[in-house]
Amino acid sequence: MPPIGPEKRAAFCRAWALVCALLVCAASVTGCPHKCSCSGSHVDCQGLGLKTVPKGIPRNAERLDLNRNNITRVTKVDFSGLKNLRILHLEDNQISVVERGAFQDLRLLERLRINRNKLLFLPELLFQSNPKLGRL
Repeated sequence: MPPIGPEKRAAFCRAWALVCALLVCAASVTGCPHKCSCSGSHVDCQGLGLKTVPKGIPRNAERLDLNRNNITRVTKVDFSGLKNLRILHLEDNQISVVERGAFQDLRLLERLRINRNKLLFLPELLFQSNPKLGRL
């Protein structure tokens, strides 16, 4: 087999990098976080002993169950990009801090359960980006 020239090698490397990038993008849209189960637009991560909100939640998620874990903090990036999320269950955790902006991408959020945690206060204007939130 004759050796490959530098131009063909560079083109091959670019094509391979593109394929890898597409696979990573597809995984972030359709993958499921480690230990969780996903069915359609429902992501179920309840009762898994999680200490943080898992990475890799599918962007098409409409319902996310994170209840009965050991989550202690909700950061402003935990739910970023989840623009279709309508139902979020965070009850029965150890949450003591919710950062300002934690729910800012959740414009379609209708229901948020955050009871039975260790919250003493919530940041001012925390829900200003959630016009559809009807149940807290």
